[in-house]
Amino acid sequence: MKTAIATSLGLLALSIFSGSANAASLNGFDYYATSSANCLSPEGCQTSVAGATTINFNDPGVGAPTTGFAQYSPGGVTQLFTGSQSGKSATPFQDTTRYLTLGTGESTTISLGGLSSYFGLYWGSVDTYNKVEFKKGSELLATFTGADVAKEYTSWVNPNSNVYVDFFSGSAAKYFDTVVLSSSGMAFESDNHAFMAAKPVPVPGLVWGIIAAAGGLALRRNQKNATKA
Repeated sequence: MKTAIATSLGLLALSIFSGSANAASLNGFDYYATSSANCLSPEGCQTSVAGATTINFNDPGVGAPTTGFAQYSPGGVTQLFTGSQSGKSATPFQDTTRYLTLGTGESTTISLGGLSSYFGLYWGSVDTYNKVEFKKGSELLATFTGADVAKEYTSWVNPNSNVYVDFFSGSAAKYFDTVVLSSSGMAFESDNHAFMAAKPVPVPGLVWGIIAAAGGLALRRNQKNATKA
């Protein structure tokens, strides 16, 4: 049975996401937790971030991928469930598809094919002992627990206990290449993981070089046109 703990985070209301959303900053990340009140079956909540790639674990014979931009360990279907299973997991609200669940002492490591600035997940029946870690190589950049994101810890069918959480790196220093999900209790359920590769930051000298080259090219074209005239 999920632990029932009531808490208030005092987060700011955010209107750009559908439903009831909360915004906050922590450990150099900005993050938004959106209630699942308006999410629809069968998938439940999904990312609202344009350009993000979603992994929903529904591909037959694949489950958690071990190839591509986001590679899971363990991969396959060993940590995937459909529906609620007594003593193991509770399906995220309005989600009737396969989802990833972690029992006591279990974890999954998501290795990315490059630096990323965004990660989102549908976090089902949030518990304080659920944990999300962001890393760059062996460096731990930030850690979040269920206590940081949920508005309520009451029931696995309460929309405010099931939230879609969007994590954004607050700066290039917080770009990450690994996400680790873990739980010290029963259980951590999630689905519809979403990723976005970080956009490269231009080197100032390179930018000015490009501008100078473009200016030189334009000048030569103008001189050539003047000669023709």
